[in-house]
Amino acid sequence: MQPSGMRHWIQQHISWPLLLALVCSLSIHLLVIEQIDWRRWFVDTQRAPAELQARLMPVLPAVLPKPAQPEEILPRAPKAKPAQAAPAHAQPVPSPAALVEPLPVPGVDEPSITQEALAETRLAEIQAWHEMVPPAVENDEPQAPPYQRVSTEFAVFVNGEQRPAGSAKIEYVRDTPDTYHLRWQVEGRGLLKLLYPSLEQVSEGEVTPRGLKPQHYRYAFGSRSDKTYEASFDWETNIISLKTSKGEQRLDLRVNTQDILSFMYQFMFVPPLEEMHVTLTNGRRLGEYEYRFEGEDVLVIADQKIQTVHISHTRGDTDEKVELWLASDFRYVPVKIKKLEKNGMVIEQVATQLITE
Repeated sequence: MQPSGMRHWIQQHISWPLLLALVCSLSIHLLVIEQIDWRRWFVDTQRAPAELQARLMPVLPAVLPKPAQPEEILPRAPKAKPAQAAPAHAQPVPSPAALVEPLPVPGVDEPSITQEALAETRLAEIQAWHEMVPPAVENDEPQAPPYQRVSTEFAVFVNGEQRPAGSAKIEYVRDTPDTYHLRWQVEGRGLLKLLYPSLEQVSEGEVTPRGLKPQHYRYAFGSRSDKTYEASFDWETNIISLKTSKGEQRLDLRVNTQDILSFMYQFMFVPPLEEMHVTLTNGRRLGEYEYRFEGEDVLVIADQKIQTVHISHTRGDTDEKVELWLASDFRYVPVKIKKLEKNGMVIEQVATQLITE
């Protein structure tokens, strides 16, 4: 088509008002998109396409609980402990939502929690739980007075043998309201009598509000003079005299010192503690002994079950060890005695009869 023909065709098909409208429309579009950076159409055409990155995020609770302060940590009872009804004064039980721990958020710089830290936190929670348990109500009722007489018979066993190798008897007698007398006899049988002849211990002294206060103690192993020891307590001068076949020595007498025999019956006046230190003498030497609480056991004596408190004592510079089982319902009278000798022999005395008055 010739240019003149094109002009003629435009004049016939496009009117001037339509052309004016097209020009206005183009101007408006240019104004609207004037913020477009046209230069980007011609530069950075070789830039690598952007990579799409994704990260898995844990589902967080709708409301993260406020971290508890140290004094507000709510303890959790051990799983093995049976559930009990909370006392009226107990603290309210927290709701499950309060025990929810917030999950760690990836990307946040936080110190890592080690297994040791978790274990320490758990121990702290258990300790706090125990502290919340209300203490036992103390019994204000007066205790029964100590016995006036106790007679206990024992069967003697050596090194774990099932058959008794001897017999023993301990008698405690309160001669007057202010004095006592204790006698302990052990008799061996058969071969034991050759190795372990009769043994006698005697303790005598005063009875005070704080218990037994020995004045004289004697230890006699058979008829051997070198195995006979005596101790005399002078409470006015605070001197104790120890007498053996080798001579006599005088030592300072400490308050509440006991002999081996009187100490076992001192528990009638002062109940055993979980751990204690005491000064004891066997007539030959004076030393510090450490007593420890070992647990509670049930013994059968004359077909009767007796609840006992098990304690043990050792002397720091020897391997000797003595264990006592004290009858809880009988003013902590000893009903089982077990001793480990220096030579490794174990002598065990178990009560077969108990008479109290």
